[in-house]
Formats: sequence, structure tokens, C-alpha cells
Amino acid sequence: MASVGFFFNLSGWLVRWVTSGDRENWIRMTNQITGEYHFWWFFSYIPFANLYDLSVAFAFGAAFATLLISNRENTRFVGALSMPLIALILLLAIFIGNSFINLPPVLDSYWRPIHVGVASLSYGVALVSFALAVVYLLKDGVKSEQMALVVTATIVIMYVFVWLMGGIKAFNPFTMSYALNPALEHSQGVSNIGARIALPGVGIWMTLSFLLIFGTAAAFVLKLYRNNDLAGRWGHWMLRASMVTQAIGIGTIFYQMKALTNIGGLIGQDQYYNVGKQLMGKDASGETVDNIVNIGANWLQTNGSRLILDVRSNPVEIAAVISLFVVTLFLVMFGIRTDRIRESLPPLEKIDSLIYKTVGVAFAGLAILLVTGAVWANESWGRYWGWDAKETGALVAWLAYAGYLHTRMAHGWSGRRSAYFALIGFLLVIFTYLGVSYILPGLHSYA
Repeated sequence: MASVGFFFNLSGWLVRWVTSGDRENWIRMTNQITGEYHFWWFFSYIPFANLYDLSVAFAFGAAFATLLISNRENTRFVGALSMPLIALILLLAIFIGNSFINLPPVLDSYWRPIHVGVASLSYGVALVSFALAVVYLLKDGVKSEQMALVVTATIVIMYVFVWLMGGIKAFNPFTMSYALNPALEHSQGVSNIGARIALPGVGIWMTLSFLLIFGTAAAFVLKLYRNNDLAGRWGHWMLRASMVTQAIGIGTIFYQMKALTNIGGLIGQDQYYNVGKQLMGKDASGETVDNIVNIGANWLQTNGSRLILDVRSNPVEIAAVISLFVVTLFLVMFGIRTDRIRESLPPLEKIDSLIYKTVGVAFAGLAILLVTGAVWANESWGRYWGWDAKETGALVAWLAYAGYLHTRMAHGWSGRRSAYFALIGFLLVIFTYLGVSYILPGLHSYA
């Protein structure tokens, strides 16, 4: 089944490659100015232009690594975690939408497919190392309660960081509201217009879900550090209740996205300035507040009837709540049959060895990624390194894996401490993969 999914994923990507060339009639065979023949013309249409393309290739790399490792019967357990993560990446790709973008001419280089191809394979191997690290911790006796505490802390840290960076603000816990970005109907490139529409009934379920998660964390603290079995049982029940409220919240999101009408009329005057500023971009810096407000108001008056709520304009927001639901589901499953799961897994040494091998491949891949990216940057922008957000993120992720290898080879680290390194490395990879496109500005924001 995994091989069939891998085949269709690759086939879809190849069809997109042909479609990419067809839409331009394969005009990059020659330079449109000099008439010079491009020996790499066929590869210039490889679909590595936006986040949708990278997501599909990311899933390919992760599935390929999973199938390689799962070739032996005693290693097939890795697919139990890596495949659901791959499915989430493909779900994000579906939410983003498969529209094409016109690649800036300055980026039309044969280094692009090399650089982004290495990135997708490296990210895929990093995902598998993450799945192996989770399995190792489970086998090593880390309790589901401890996992729940780590997940809760990670959610809080990531949410606060994203909020402070001025990024995704769909869920507001202070007003108990959940708001999404509207988009123009039938538009190819769905983009943020600078306004948000609150979905009725969603915020209360999201708030209740988070309260239950925090209640679960508090109960598990009592269970782990005070040996309070009653608190532990309450914690597991609250975790299951949070899974139910999350499911209801997700269902309400999709229902309200279809049910709400007159989207333009739901945008209040307090958002006119944000709409105008978004429309003007850099030009807004030289305009007065009143002019920006008028531009936003006039645009909404003209286009308000064409606004809809669409997953393509809110891919990360919706993928985030679904990912949280999947994580909660896994925590519930681990809490029910933890002992049986541990018994079915291979020895710790086997899992630790697989983590070491996959991290080594991911480290080498990220190193090649940095080198090819620097060469491409020099060809396109005239400098090898500029501390761009995505460049810096890739460097930090590479250093995290370097720390894993260094502590293992120079200081003899292994086991649980190394598994934590693998977890952190993949989280940094995910931030590099998504953070630049939706949170941090930079030269890579075109993707």
C-alpha cells in the first residue's frame, strides 16, 4: 500500500512537470533574447517553483526513505509514524492548491532543480529520523504522560513565537475567536488580502480543546511528580475529550466555510487599513492613513461580493488544527496500549542505529543543500550568502544535526539524549520549510 501511494505521488509530480512545460509551450529551450540553446531546457520545467511543488517532493523523499528502511521485516514499524506525517504534508499541499506561478527569470537556473531536489530528499530523510526518534523514546520507556507534556510545551512555545513574529493569528484565545483569510473567488494565486473573518462557533471549541490540553498537562504533572494515579486517569480522560472537541471544531470550520455568505460585508471598518496596506505593499510607506483606509474600503466595495473562504488562502492554519488532532490521537493511542506497542518494537540498539544512519544522511543532504544554494544565490543575486531567513534556518537545522553527530562521535552520546537531538533537528527543518513562506519575509518568499 505504501508503494502504491509512493507511485501515485511520483506520477502526480511527473504529470505536473509535463504540464509546467505545456503551459509555456516549452519556450525555455532557447534564450528568448539571444536565441542561445539551453542544454538543460527540459530540466528547467521541473516543478520546484512554489511550496506546493516542494510539499509533493517532500512527501516523495520521506516515502522513499521509509520504503528503503522498511525493506526488512523488523524495520517496517517506522511507517506507522512516518506515513501519517507524510499524509499531513500532502494534505497541506492540497490546501495550498496546485496553481502554477511564473518563476522570476533571475531564478531560472539549472541549479534550481538540483538545490530544491536535494532539499526535498533531505527533508524526507529528516522526517524519518524524527519518526524513529519518537519510536525510540516510546521503546525506552518514556511514558505517554511525558510525551503529552512535551507536546503541550512545544505547542505553547510555537504559538507564542508565531504570534510575536506577527504571523498566523487564526486563533485568538483572549477573544475565543477563530478567524480565516477570505480570498477572491476563481482566483489562481490565492493570497492574503489583509483581513480576517471570524467563524461562528469555532473559537469556543478551539478554546475548550486548549483548556483540556492544559488540564491534561497539569494532571500529568501530578501523576509523574506526585504519583497521583487519580490525576493521571483524569488527565487521560481530558486528553480524549480534547480529541473530541478538536474533531467538532474542525468539522465546524469546514461547515462555516461553506455556509457563510456575503463575506465582504463581514469585514468591519477596523480592517480597511490592513486591506489597503496589503494591497499597496511597499508603496504604503509613503501614504497617509486616510488614503490607505480609502484604498481598502474602495477595493472591498468593488470586490466584496467575490470574496469567499477557501482552504487555499488558509493552508497552514487549517493544517495546524488537523495536525494537532492527529498528534492528540497518537497520544491517546499510546496511552491505551503502551506496553503492547513497546513489546512489538525491535531492540533499542536497532532503533538507535537507524536514527544514527538517517541523521547522517540528513546532515550530508543539508550540507549539499547549503552549498548548492550558495552557488545558485551567487548566480542569481550576486552573493553566496546574505543571512536570508531561509538560508539562516537551513544553517541552524544543519548545525543541530551536526551537534547530534558531534556529541555521538566525540562524547559517546547515544540513546535518549541523541533522540532528543533528532527531534529538535526536524522541528527546525519544519520551521525552515514553512516559517519563511508564512511568517518571515525574505528573498525566498516567492515560494
